[in-house]
Amino acid sequence: MTKKAIIIPALLSMSLLTACGENMEKAADYSSSSSYTNGITYDNESVEEEYNADSEASEDTNSTEKENNTSSDVIRKEMLVYSCTMTVDVLDFDTAHSSFKNNLETYGAFIENENYNSGSSGGRYYDPDTEKWRTFTATVRVPSEDYDEFCEKTAELGDLRSKNASVENMSREYYDLSATLEIYEAKEKRYMELLASITDDEQYAMTVENQLTDIQVDISKLKTRMNDIQTDVAYSYVYLTMNEVKEYTEEPVKTDTFTQRLKNTVSKATSNFLSIMESLLFIFIYIFPHLAVICIVVFIVLFIIKRSMKKRSKKQTLNYSAAVQPTEENDKDTDK
Repeated sequence: MTKKAIIIPALLSMSLLTACGENMEKAADYSSSSSYTNGITYDNESVEEEYNADSEASEDTNSTEKENNTSSDVIRKEMLVYSCTMTVDVLDFDTAHSSFKNNLETYGAFIENENYNSGSSGGRYYDPDTEKWRTFTATVRVPSEDYDEFCEKTAELGDLRSKNASVENMSREYYDLSATLEIYEAKEKRYMELLASITDDEQYAMTVENQLTDIQVDISKLKTRMNDIQTDVAYSYVYLTMNEVKEYTEEPVKTDTFTQRLKNTVSKATSNFLSIMESLLFIFIYIFPHLAVICIVVFIVLFIIKRSMKKRSKKQTLNYSAAVQPTEENDKDTDK
């Protein structure tokens, strides 16, 4: 084999190796610059940045959760919700109710709901002599810093009959909501950035937008619940029931004399006798028309019966006379 025959294949092999190397470098550059998934081309650098952002956000979230879990186990006074149920009996209802309204203005409290009952039977007729017992119930929201003092002033409105106070710790729930809100807000931010980067696929953009809407709805619910907790913490609950009462006065025991007892007995006996006679009179007046009709009917029936009996007796007499007369005539003829 000549040298020329050896050199030519060697050159061809080197050129092929060179071309393959260039193609591999181009493929590597392409793969490092972009990726293709489901017909959509994404920049690998942006994907790596998003992945790193997700990793950092998850690490921050985990650390936040650990801090919140640690802090939520501690009872913080500013996250306590106070509530008190009170029942007060008052002699002067109008004055007590007016003092209660003044306490609301003094301490910056407000009535969430209330109910007033006049104590009447609810009928259509007004009876001024009927004794009424008024009742007032209310749910009051009072600033938490004035809660104790407001309860003391409310108890002084009258006779405190019952009081039941309780405290609810909202720390754990509030900090759990805060941690969850941070997660959702970070997720919302990533979805908004992803939605802004999509320019050539409407279907995928709509999918991301729907998921973003769901996240925003959840964020709104979380914020609403957190606002409710903040309101409950800032304004404590006082459930008041105010009852109108009358002062009890014991009447002295009366002992009647013999004359008084005799007089009362005669009076009761006379009253009962007159009542009985009055009842009998009314009964007689009520049944008199019926008795009159019955008497007339009985009289007519008796008259008819008596008349028929007379006719029958007369007929029998005539028949007897007719039967006896021929016999007497025959006897007379025989005697002759």
